[in-house]
Amino acid sequence: MNRLSEKIVAGGFGFAILLLGGTTAASYVSIQQLREDKQWVMHTYQVLATLDEINIRLSVNEIARRDLMITNKYQYLQASEQEQTKIYAALKTIRYLTKDNQSQQHRLDTLEHFVNQRLAIYSQSLQKLKQNQQDIASLISVTDESMKISQKIKPIIDAMNNEEESLLRQRTAQTDKSVKQVIIFLLIGSSWGLVILVLVYYLLRRQIFINQVLSENTINLEKQAARAKLVDFLESTTDAFVALDSNWKYTYVNQKAGQIFNRNPENLIGKNIWEEFPEGVGQKFYHAYHQAINYQELIKIEEYYPPWERWYENRIYPSREGLSIFFQDITPRKRAELALKAQEERWQLAIDGSNDGIWDYDLQTHQIFLSPRCFEILGYGGNEIETFDKWVSLVHPEDKQKLQQAFEAHLNHQTSRYSCEYRMHCKDESYKWLLSRGQALWDEQGVPIRAVGSVTDITDRKLAQFALQQAKQDLEIKVKERTAQLQQSLEELERSNKELENFAHIASHDLQEPLRAITAYTHLLKEEYSSNFDADAQEYMSFITDGAARMRQLIQDLLSYSRVNKRELILTSVDCNFIINQVINNLKVSIAESHATITYDSLPTVNADRNQLVQLFQNLISNAIKFRGSEEPKIHICALVSTQELKNCWLFSVRDNGIGIKSQYLERIFEIFRRLHTYDELPGTGIGLAICKKIVEHHDGRIWAKSEFGSGTTFYFTLC
Repeated sequence: MNRLSEKIVAGGFGFAILLLGGTTAASYVSIQQLREDKQWVMHTYQVLATLDEINIRLSVNEIARRDLMITNKYQYLQASEQEQTKIYAALKTIRYLTKDNQSQQHRLDTLEHFVNQRLAIYSQSLQKLKQNQQDIASLISVTDESMKISQKIKPIIDAMNNEEESLLRQRTAQTDKSVKQVIIFLLIGSSWGLVILVLVYYLLRRQIFINQVLSENTINLEKQAARAKLVDFLESTTDAFVALDSNWKYTYVNQKAGQIFNRNPENLIGKNIWEEFPEGVGQKFYHAYHQAINYQELIKIEEYYPPWERWYENRIYPSREGLSIFFQDITPRKRAELALKAQEERWQLAIDGSNDGIWDYDLQTHQIFLSPRCFEILGYGGNEIETFDKWVSLVHPEDKQKLQQAFEAHLNHQTSRYSCEYRMHCKDESYKWLLSRGQALWDEQGVPIRAVGSVTDITDRKLAQFALQQAKQDLEIKVKERTAQLQQSLEELERSNKELENFAHIASHDLQEPLRAITAYTHLLKEEYSSNFDADAQEYMSFITDGAARMRQLIQDLLSYSRVNKRELILTSVDCNFIINQVINNLKVSIAESHATITYDSLPTVNADRNQLVQLFQNLISNAIKFRGSEEPKIHICALVSTQELKNCWLFSVRDNGIGIKSQYLERIFEIFRRLHTYDELPGTGIGLAICKKIVEHHDGRIWAKSEFGSGTTFYFTLC
């Protein structure tokens, strides 16, 4: 029994040892399999995490690209390039992790193809941005194409995620199956190894639990790390960001969004967006949010929000959990765009309404923009002149160098503006004169990059100028001919005047001798034989005496008139007050007979011929006394400093209260022998005022009169 027991015990112990060994071996094999299954589970989780990383980095890359487009700040370029490097690294990791899965490899090939396309589009948009920041339409087109590729990438990543999740479930199930097999194997074993098996089972279960906990902790840590990175990104971005769940409740609000809402982000978490901002219901973004949720499509909108009087750009990204929304205040940009649009409309109206043609020359590409008026002036079609060289080729050969020199002078800062007149060849083979004016633009390095200006059709003006120039030339020829004729006539007139003056002087002297004889013999006849004359003879003798006296006065006046030009001026400083006193003394008899009153202001001292000045004032005063009215003569003399037209001259006036002169005779009274009354009415020869005019003109002055018939006359003259 004992031996049997020992055998049994030994056998049992041996069996137990064997069973323990088998159990140990089986446990070892199971543990190894379990570790391998755990590695596959971790492998699957790593694939899922890498796919999530690719998805996130593609989104981050897209956001950086858009920020670069919107702000034109190249600090986002470096961040985008870093994200591209990480995307390629993640793709390489996925390639390595799924190398044993052909279906995943095929999907990865497609995914890499679309990712490369998307990154290539990014590079393309960057290149366009560098070339032309204002080409908004091209940038929007690139963005739309990027969105389409993003929509193609999403199902591929979802399919890869689904397969990995399926593999995860299979491998988890396989792990559980392996555990169950170990348990069943241990339960079938001998009862005496139950404790060991239970212990092993306990250890195995504990190890499994630990592994699961570790796996879950690892996954949670990776998710938390990814979320922390995402939160850091969302808080550091210049865009406002909110996340909404399917019930329209906030799950995340970054600080920038809180600033725009003027609310604490933490106070919005868990609250319904439409309850917090009821004024948003019915707005454009309200419908866009619902459209994105219903159709699971990415939407980008720009909207004016009346309650806040601001413009906002919304980029709405839907998911199964809800919406991720990036938005930013674009009011300054929209106002600038609206102002630019209004300015462009005004510019277009100015172009359409102007009679001038407008041109815009790109000095980098040598392309030229011409307004419709330019083609209308020349008669060409809109596609016949596209470059500056083509424009220059139509310039008249004689004007090309002038045009190029004027344009280069402006580009070299030699002129503030470009301006040139030249002839252009028209469609109908004619030439038109154009006036081209413009202004160049230079970059920061001083290199000219653009020139803008206008052209005006001045053909009619130029033709008029040519006609005027020809007429001017013809007129100059006629003027020269007429001047020569006038010069000849003037020389003949001067010669005739000199001869006439000599004749008048000689004739006056020669006439005085017979006149003296007539006067003397008439006087003798009257004294010795007057008693023998009847009344008629007495009258005849009186006629002879009066005629002789008048002839003597006429001869004396002629001599005075001829002496004015014949005698050389002796200019001295003459006090006009003294001259007036001398004239009053000379005329004291006639002044006393007529009871005339002569007054004068303080008169200046002038540079003049003393004798001629005495004769001038004496003629004017005696003239005023002679042509007096019924009242006693009142004569006033004054002098005023010259006006601007008579600079450095004195203006004298001699005013009387006589009978006056009719206006039609005011110019004729200074002509020699011009009398307005008969000799019987008022005696005189008609030479006195002519002498006055000669004296004034001899002193480079001017004399004229103003009068109202019956109200007196004022004579004016200037002395310089």
